[in-house]
Amino acid sequence: MLEQELKFFVPESARPGLLTAFDAVRTGSITLNAIYFDTPERDLARSSIALRLRKEGEQWVQTVKLPGPDTLSRIELNHPRPGPELDLSLYQDTPAHTALSRYADQIQARYQTRIQRELALIKRGQSELELAYDVGHIESNGLKLLVNELEIELIKGESLTMFEVGQRWLYKHGLILEMRSKSERGDALASLADRRRAKSESLDLTPEQVAAALTRKAYDLPKPHFVDTEELEQFYSLSATMSLEQVIRNAALLAGVDGIRPDSSRQADYLALMRVGLRRLRSCRKLFKMWLSASEGYANTRLTHYFGLFGQARDHDLVHLEITPLLLQAGMPGPAPEPTPAHLEHDPVQLASAAEFQSLLLSNLQSLICGPTLELSGVAQPEHLVEARISRWFQTIQLRSQRFAQISQDKQHRLRNRIKSLRYCLEFLPSAADKQGLHKVLRECQALIGAVTDVDVALDWYAQHAANPEQAQFARDWLTHARQGRAAHAQHALNALDQHQPQIELLRR
Repeated sequence: MLEQELKFFVPESARPGLLTAFDAVRTGSITLNAIYFDTPERDLARSSIALRLRKEGEQWVQTVKLPGPDTLSRIELNHPRPGPELDLSLYQDTPAHTALSRYADQIQARYQTRIQRELALIKRGQSELELAYDVGHIESNGLKLLVNELEIELIKGESLTMFEVGQRWLYKHGLILEMRSKSERGDALASLADRRRAKSESLDLTPEQVAAALTRKAYDLPKPHFVDTEELEQFYSLSATMSLEQVIRNAALLAGVDGIRPDSSRQADYLALMRVGLRRLRSCRKLFKMWLSASEGYANTRLTHYFGLFGQARDHDLVHLEITPLLLQAGMPGPAPEPTPAHLEHDPVQLASAAEFQSLLLSNLQSLICGPTLELSGVAQPEHLVEARISRWFQTIQLRSQRFAQISQDKQHRLRNRIKSLRYCLEFLPSAADKQGLHKVLRECQALIGAVTDVDVALDWYAQHAANPEQAQFARDWLTHARQGRAAHAQHALNALDQHQPQIELLRR
């Protein structure tokens, strides 16, 4: 069967209200104790496969979950069992057979879950949904990660209904959209335990310390992440969905998923990679702009507003966490400027956790999952038009790179954005692995032009917020000199673009 569901983290402040609302629709409750299995090398997790035995009330059920057609869907195979013993022969004639038979002699228990689930069944027209409010924990080798989440699963009917119900619960209770399954979190927890044991480090951590340890890294797309398909609309939908997932995952971290309280440095990391995800999504939609459906165009317009707001916060982090330490090291007179929310129009943590932004992320996900995403009726060979568009982008970049040092700051900034868009779109192409040389040059150009535009941001900030005239003068002189050197390095990297000519192949043929 195909399982499709939405998941939301329930912040502590939302829990009393959510429980009250659940009381009005509750149809039952059940205790769920599960054992998840994998190989010591995590071969199942690496293949996005989850294998478990779960005691549901008094009944043991063996379940395997495989990747589905989209990021919210999984192929789920369930078999009642007389007890907590695996029987892999159940998958003899199923899609799970090949992977499970390959690792059958290596599979062992890896982590457990202990969940108290409150259930509700909701009917909307021809659709049925199961709401599950889960409270409990995931455990591995004594480490525990707390669980407090709402799941909305489509039992039958239209996916659109699932999103509509999800929007109401999200907005009313201030929920945080969550993309991590329990199996993903459990695998991460077990890996953390393995690393600490290998280093002879203590496993005596509080759940809060465990949550912090599991969320140290911001989320970036795995490399490579190309899309291998013969269908243009599927290419767009999968590319855009991967980009949006990067946004959603980092927004959840920034918003404090699992009750984490990240420091300013970690917040800056989450924010930076969330904006990379937004840029990837915007680049993908820019490439397909002429064929975007009405819902995709509307979603893109609304998200653009937040891209700007989070950009202000990113500039704030850049000045205080990256540029100011360089200036102080170079001898800038004090006092050191203090990071202050007064310099920000919107606090990024509050912005990321706000119901308005979380609702917008869910709307974007709905548009991509429910479709249509593109309107290609009557368009002959649209893939060739997209490929030609990418080629024109590259030619424009080559032309404008020749005189980088002489063009205006605004045009330098726009050139960097063009390079970002090209690079992010090329990374989705099936032939991406054949263009590693070009990818390396584009990545270097993006970084070196970014170093120039970072200085521009700092020059503007210190002109307005320096503590005194001496500090303002020092910052202006040092940054102006640094900009000249960085611009020269950027020009040298841009010159290398003349040695490349991408051969674009969008779809598998």
